[in-house]
Amino acid sequence: MTSAATARNLIAPILRLGYRIRVVGAHRLPSRGPLLVVAPHQGFLDAALMSTGLSRPVHVLVEPGPVAARTPGRIVVEPEDPGTALRAARGLLESGQAVGAWSGEGHELAAGYLAVRCGSPVLPIAIFGGGGAHATDPPRWRSCIDIVVGDPFAPGLPTDGAPRQEIASVAEVIRQHVADHARQSQVRIGRLDGVGVPREATAPDNGLS
Repeated sequence: MTSAATARNLIAPILRLGYRIRVVGAHRLPSRGPLLVVAPHQGFLDAALMSTGLSRPVHVLVEPGPVAARTPGRIVVEPEDPGTALRAARGLLESGQAVGAWSGEGHELAAGYLAVRCGSPVLPIAIFGGGGAHATDPPRWRSCIDIVVGDPFAPGLPTDGAPRQEIASVAEVIRQHVADHARQSQVRIGRLDGVGVPREATAPDNGLS
């Protein structure tokens, strides 16, 4: 059992006890094979939700911190040596596992590097309700959290240019694709004000999650 699978088995039941988690479009998630999962990072619980909220374990790139260092399934990116974490993530993808990365504010460069080096498909997801009023706040107890899964896509690898330029180009494609998915998802599930539709209400794909 991988460390990400251990994290999913331990943490997912706790999250589902504390919050009403809904996964929309779960049928779009490939059940096996290398997969780069990418989302905008907005909320306090986003890393935990990406790691444990889907139907397969995901190893997630995270910034250093006391909790991150002790949580199985996290790949801690040290600012002074990001290459170590990226090599570890690359090895996981090459062994057919899923790795989670982020987009926006320059975070998409890691996803661009992994996409260029591994050529694995990219799965955009959007997480709504994973945080509180401030970035460092957890969501309210028993609040509704939505994870919206998009269609996997191949970002298209450039055939010329310096390696850094190739990575930056692919990273920008990923950023735009993930941002578009997040905007469309926000409308699709009715979270325009940051509040999810009630569980009993009708929303597109509810029957497919």
